[in-house]
Amino acid sequence: MEYTALLAGEPHTDQPACVDAELAAVLRGANDKLGDADRALLVPLLGRSIGLSVGPPPKRRLWARPAAERRQRREEIARYERQAVRLRREVSRRFVLALGRSPASVTDIWSGCGEEVSWVFWDLMDHPARTRTSSAYVRRLVDRLYLLHECYEQAMAHLALESAAATVSSGRPVARRDPLDDDPATRHPADGRLLG
Repeated sequence: MEYTALLAGEPHTDQPACVDAELAAVLRGANDKLGDADRALLVPLLGRSIGLSVGPPPKRRLWARPAAERRQRREEIARYERQAVRLRREVSRRFVLALGRSPASVTDIWSGCGEEVSWVFWDLMDHPARTRTSSAYVRRLVDRLYLLHECYEQAMAHLALESAAATVSSGRPVARRDPLDDDPATRHPADGRLLG
Protein backbone atom coordinates (compact mmCIF):
# COMPACT_ATOMS: atom_id res chain seq x y z
CA MET A 1 0.00 0.00 0.00
CA GLU A 2 3.01 2.27 0.42
CA TYR A 3 3.48 2.15 -3.37
CA THR A 4 -0.17 3.12 -3.87
CA ALA A 5 0.28 6.07 -1.53
CA LEU A 6 3.35 7.11 -3.52
CA LEU A 7 1.46 6.83 -6.83
CA ALA A 8 -1.36 8.94 -5.41
CA GLY A 9 1.03 11.60 -4.12
CA GLU A 10 0.25 10.87 -0.49
CA PRO A 11 2.73 10.62 2.37
CA HIS A 12 4.42 7.22 2.84
CA THR A 13 1.85 5.02 4.60
CA ASP A 14 0.31 1.57 4.35
CA GLN A 15 -3.13 3.14 4.83
CA PRO A 16 -3.52 5.66 2.00
CA ALA A 17 -6.59 7.89 2.20
CA CYS A 18 -7.30 7.34 -1.51
CA VAL A 19 -8.15 3.65 -0.92
CA ASP A 20 -11.02 2.36 1.21
CA ALA A 21 -9.62 1.04 4.49
CA GLU A 22 -11.24 -2.36 3.92
CA LEU A 23 -9.76 -2.77 0.45
CA ALA A 24 -6.37 -1.71 1.81
CA ALA A 25 -6.69 -4.32 4.59
CA VAL A 26 -7.42 -7.06 2.04
CA LEU A 27 -4.46 -6.01 -0.12
CA ARG A 28 -2.13 -5.91 2.90
CA GLY A 29 -3.33 -9.38 3.89
CA ALA A 30 -2.76 -10.68 0.36
CA ASN A 31 0.71 -9.15 0.31
CA ASP A 32 1.52 -10.92 3.59
CA LYS A 33 0.27 -14.28 2.28
CA LEU A 34 2.15 -14.17 -1.03
CA GLY A 35 5.78 -15.09 -1.43
CA ASP A 36 8.28 -12.64 -2.90
CA ALA A 37 7.98 -14.12 -6.40
CA ASP A 38 4.17 -13.85 -6.42
CA ARG A 39 3.90 -10.30 -5.02
CA ALA A 40 4.52 -8.89 -8.48
CA LEU A 41 1.03 -10.14 -9.36
CA LEU A 42 -0.38 -7.42 -7.09
CA VAL A 43 1.34 -4.49 -8.84
CA PRO A 44 -1.44 -3.80 -11.41
CA LEU A 45 -3.97 -3.65 -8.57
CA LEU A 46 -2.06 -1.03 -6.59
CA GLY A 47 -2.64 1.77 -9.09
CA ARG A 48 -6.15 0.52 -9.81
CA SER A 49 -6.97 0.92 -6.10
CA ILE A 50 -6.49 4.68 -6.18
CA GLY A 51 -9.83 6.43 -5.82
CA LEU A 52 -11.76 3.38 -4.61
CA SER A 53 -12.97 5.20 -1.53
CA VAL A 54 -15.74 7.56 -0.51
CA GLY A 55 -12.99 10.09 0.11
CA PRO A 56 -10.39 10.59 2.75
CA PRO A 57 -11.56 10.17 6.32
CA PRO A 58 -11.94 13.42 8.25
CA LYS A 59 -8.63 14.74 9.55
CA ARG A 60 -7.79 13.87 13.11
CA ARG A 61 -7.75 16.87 15.40
CA LEU A 62 -6.27 16.58 18.82
CA TRP A 63 -8.57 19.10 20.43
CA ALA A 64 -11.24 21.45 19.17
CA ARG A 65 -12.43 23.72 21.95
CA PRO A 66 -15.49 25.54 20.59
CA ALA A 67 -18.69 23.50 20.68
CA ALA A 68 -19.48 24.42 17.08
CA GLU A 69 -16.18 22.91 15.89
CA ARG A 70 -16.77 19.74 17.91
CA ARG A 71 -20.30 19.42 16.48
CA GLN A 72 -19.03 20.00 12.93
CA ARG A 73 -16.34 17.37 13.47
CA ARG A 74 -18.90 14.82 14.71
CA GLU A 75 -21.09 15.54 11.67
CA GLU A 76 -18.13 15.08 9.29
CA ILE A 77 -17.21 11.77 10.93
CA ALA A 78 -20.83 10.53 10.87
CA ARG A 79 -21.24 11.49 7.19
CA TYR A 80 -17.98 9.76 6.25
CA GLU A 81 -18.90 6.62 8.21
CA ARG A 82 -22.38 6.43 6.62
CA GLN A 83 -20.89 6.74 3.14
CA ALA A 84 -18.16 4.19 3.87
CA VAL A 85 -20.68 1.69 5.26
CA ARG A 86 -22.90 2.09 2.19
CA LEU A 87 -19.95 1.50 -0.12
CA ARG A 88 -18.76 -1.53 1.85
CA ARG A 89 -22.23 -3.07 1.99
CA GLU A 90 -22.63 -2.63 -1.77
CA VAL A 91 -19.17 -4.10 -2.42
CA SER A 92 -19.85 -7.07 -0.14
CA ARG A 93 -23.22 -7.70 -1.78
CA ARG A 94 -21.73 -7.60 -5.28
CA PHE A 95 -18.77 -9.79 -4.30
CA VAL A 96 -20.97 -12.44 -2.71
CA LEU A 97 -23.37 -12.45 -5.67
CA ALA A 98 -20.46 -12.78 -8.11
CA LEU A 99 -19.32 -15.89 -6.25
CA GLY A 100 -22.81 -17.37 -6.34
CA ARG A 101 -23.59 -17.05 -2.65
CA SER A 102 -26.73 -15.50 -1.21
CA PRO A 103 -26.21 -12.09 0.41
CA ALA A 104 -28.22 -13.38 3.38
CA SER A 105 -25.38 -15.78 4.14
CA VAL A 106 -23.05 -12.90 4.96
CA THR A 107 -25.34 -10.64 6.98
CA ASP A 108 -24.04 -12.32 10.14
CA ILE A 109 -20.66 -10.83 9.29
CA TRP A 110 -21.97 -7.25 9.51
CA SER A 111 -20.68 -6.79 12.99
CA GLY A 112 -20.70 -3.07 13.46
CA CYS A 113 -16.94 -2.74 13.49
CA GLY A 114 -16.55 -1.85 9.81
CA GLU A 115 -14.60 -4.92 8.71
CA GLU A 116 -17.25 -6.51 6.53
CA VAL A 117 -15.42 -6.52 3.19
CA SER A 118 -12.26 -8.15 4.47
CA TRP A 119 -14.20 -10.72 6.51
CA VAL A 120 -16.35 -11.63 3.51
CA PHE A 121 -13.30 -11.77 1.24
CA TRP A 122 -11.24 -14.07 3.47
CA ASP A 123 -14.21 -16.20 4.61
CA LEU A 124 -15.06 -16.96 0.98
CA MET A 125 -11.51 -17.81 -0.14
CA ASP A 126 -12.33 -21.51 0.27
CA HIS A 127 -15.59 -21.21 -1.68
CA PRO A 128 -16.66 -23.39 -3.43
CA ALA A 129 -13.92 -25.72 -2.13
CA ARG A 130 -10.41 -25.49 -0.74
CA THR A 131 -7.61 -25.32 -3.25
CA ARG A 132 -5.27 -28.31 -3.29
CA THR A 133 -2.00 -26.59 -4.14
CA SER A 134 -0.33 -23.35 -3.20
CA SER A 135 -0.17 -22.29 -6.86
CA ALA A 136 -3.95 -22.82 -7.15
CA TYR A 137 -4.42 -20.73 -3.99
CA VAL A 138 -2.30 -17.92 -5.45
CA ARG A 139 -4.33 -18.01 -8.68
CA ARG A 140 -7.60 -17.90 -6.75
CA LEU A 141 -6.35 -15.11 -4.50
CA VAL A 142 -5.29 -12.93 -7.42
CA ASP A 143 -8.51 -13.68 -9.34
CA ARG A 144 -10.58 -12.76 -6.27
CA LEU A 145 -8.60 -9.54 -5.81
CA TYR A 146 -9.41 -8.55 -9.39
CA LEU A 147 -13.07 -9.42 -8.75
CA LEU A 148 -13.04 -7.36 -5.55
CA HIS A 149 -11.66 -4.37 -7.44
CA GLU A 150 -14.40 -4.77 -10.06
CA CYS A 151 -16.99 -4.84 -7.27
CA TYR A 152 -15.54 -1.65 -5.79
CA GLU A 153 -15.55 0.05 -9.19
CA GLN A 154 -19.15 -1.01 -9.86
CA ALA A 155 -20.30 0.01 -6.38
CA MET A 156 -18.61 3.40 -6.71
CA ALA A 157 -20.33 3.94 -10.08
CA HIS A 158 -23.69 2.77 -8.71
CA LEU A 159 -23.53 5.05 -5.68
CA ALA A 160 -22.40 7.99 -7.83
CA LEU A 161 -25.37 7.43 -10.19
CA GLU A 162 -27.77 7.25 -7.24
CA SER A 163 -26.36 10.48 -5.87
CA ALA A 164 -26.52 12.20 -9.27
CA ALA A 165 -30.11 11.04 -9.82
CA ALA A 166 -31.15 12.38 -6.43
CA THR A 167 -29.48 15.71 -7.19
CA VAL A 168 -31.01 16.02 -10.68
CA SER A 169 -34.54 15.14 -9.59
CA SER A 170 -34.56 17.66 -6.77
CA GLY A 171 -32.09 20.24 -8.00
CA ARG A 172 -30.06 19.79 -4.82
CA PRO A 173 -28.35 16.91 -3.00
CA VAL A 174 -30.84 14.69 -1.19
CA ALA A 175 -30.16 12.26 1.61
CA ARG A 176 -30.99 8.80 0.24
CA ARG A 177 -32.36 6.02 2.42
CA ASP A 178 -30.33 2.88 2.35
CA PRO A 179 -32.63 -0.16 1.90
CA LEU A 180 -30.26 -2.10 4.15
CA ASP A 181 -31.33 0.21 7.00
CA ASP A 182 -34.66 -1.66 7.00
CA ASP A 183 -33.02 -5.10 7.08
CA PRO A 184 -33.21 -6.49 10.65
CA ALA A 185 -29.98 -8.42 10.01
CA THR A 186 -28.10 -5.11 9.76
CA ARG A 187 -29.35 -3.86 13.14
CA HIS A 188 -28.00 -4.57 16.61
CA PRO A 189 -30.31 -7.12 18.28
CA ALA A 190 -30.35 -5.31 21.64
CA ASP A 191 -31.07 -1.72 20.70
CA GLY A 192 -31.90 -1.69 16.97
CA ARG A 193 -29.04 0.63 16.01
CA LEU A 194 -27.47 0.07 12.60
CA LEU A 195 -24.48 -2.22 12.49
CA GLY A 196 -21.50 -1.26 10.38
